[in-house]
Amino acid sequence: MTAIEPEPTEFEEELEVESEPVAVDSKAARRARRRAMVRPAGVAEAVVEAVPLLAEPRTRKVLFSASAAAAGHLVLWSVTGDPLYGVGLMASATVSVPQMTATAITVGAAVAGWKAVTLVHLHRLPGFLGILARPAGAIAAAMWGQGTAPVVRDVLASAEPWGSLLSPLLAVAPTTAACWFLLERRAAQSSTLVRWLARVPLATVIASALLYAPGVVL
Repeated sequence: MTAIEPEPTEFEEELEVESEPVAVDSKAARRARRRAMVRPAGVAEAVVEAVPLLAEPRTRKVLFSASAAAAGHLVLWSVTGDPLYGVGLMASATVSVPQMTATAITVGAAVAGWKAVTLVHLHRLPGFLGILARPAGAIAAAMWGQGTAPVVRDVLASAEPWGSLLSPLLAVAPTTAACWFLLERRAAQSSTLVRWLARVPLATVIASALLYAPGVVL
């Protein structure tokens, strides 16, 4: 004996009508896709799909640094009115390379003199001799290092054209070290925009050195 199923009530029929899937409007879907493409992430994905070369990590790193250097030079250009203002600064810094190198040698010699007196235990001498031993050793070594600027100049002149190529790199070494230590290193774990902004000074200095060095040889 088969059971007779009850007919659905009017309320149940309304629920079935409301639960039917609604067709997605194609225009609304296209608008949603266009809005997603306008977002930064969507634009980046679209660019990578259009240019497959950008998917390579090396290419992205090169473009990252090149765009930072270009932005730095554009800022210098807008402020000074000279598109090669960074190259001019590099020329001024390169002239002072012998003096800068002599200063670094002087500081290093002073530290070495202090350590040398400690190694031979002269600081253990009795009385004022022991107290003045390490300062006297540091001062004597620093006075020697102070007169090394002509030697550095002669070495660079004898190594031409390599001396002219190395001088800009020697001039930017302290600046690049400071940019990396103060900005680049601290922004390593930040967002892409913050890392790019931290790269601008470092990339600008390096680009100025690379633009100036070939001109000296030519």
